Amino acid sequence: MEVRLGNVKFGDVPIMIGSLFYKSDKKVIDHKRGDVNRPALIKELKSVSKLKEKTGLLHALDIIAETPEAMEKYLATVAELTDDPLLIGGLNEETRIAGYRKACELGLAGRCGINSVSPNTSEKELEFIKDSKIRFAIVQTLDPAAVYPEEKLQVLKGGLLDRCREAGITDVAVDVGIIDFTSVWLAAESIKAVKNELGLPAGCAPSNVAYQPLLKKKVSKRVARSMNVALNTMIQVAGADFILYGPLKAAGYIFEAVATVEGIKAYGERLRGRAVEKSHPLYKFLAKL
Repeated sequence: MEVRLGNVKFGDVPIMIGSLFYKSDKKVIDHKRGDVNRPALIKELKSVSKLKEKTGLLHALDIIAETPEAMEKYLATVAELTDDPLLIGGLNEETRIAGYRKACELGLAGRCGINSVSPNTSEKELEFIKDSKIRFAIVQTLDPAAVYPEEKLQVLKGGLLDRCREAGITDVAVDVGIIDFTSVWLAAESIKAVKNELGLPAGCAPSNVAYQPLLKKKVSKRVARSMNVALNTMIQVAGADFILYGPLKAAGYIFEAVATVEGIKAYGERLRGRAVEKSHPLYKFLAKL
């Protein structure tokens, strides 16, 4: 099953997803109005564009907003500055719905996705998704009652995927959820289970775990970044199709690490007789080291 988010296809390499306009994003001047430091935003987006070309990795942006006004401004601004697919991830239902409407108004539905649809998503929000013509969604299985892979599969098969289909969502990727260090192994096993049993792309956000000790002031930023790379590696080896790697600026230290792992994985596949595209990190990055 071919699954697409805008102009990128899930498959050969993980889609890297960086977040913008989160609470501590220093590029944001006013979180309620959606005012941003445009030169700083352009600088970060250009940096990621260069890293994409250097490594052969794919990329999408997760747009986080606190208010409907902010979401509308963010979408309009970012859509003008990059061709990357955009995920709508507002902090509340009202803000996300404003994002769906704005995406439709600007003709962006084809390059936008939802982050995310979960068991808690209301019928009202699903109706707005249907009307918006946005056809991709990350489906979130993070649930205290669904910790193990088989339980996450049951959440998906027990009605969540059906609700997505009823909302007109035709392309789905599954976020298996990751809470703390002890759940990393379960996340890796859940990725394998979702891919093997349902044939859907799967991934998660290792950065959520890596930055927890930093926020609690138990480790330095350098250590947190090292842990983020380590957790990303575990998820990659498990076969992650997408990785929410944290703030967009983290691309500066995470892309080369991810490209190295993907290149080594692809080399192994090539030894087994599988063809590897010249645009793959194996050739774009690893072979040039």
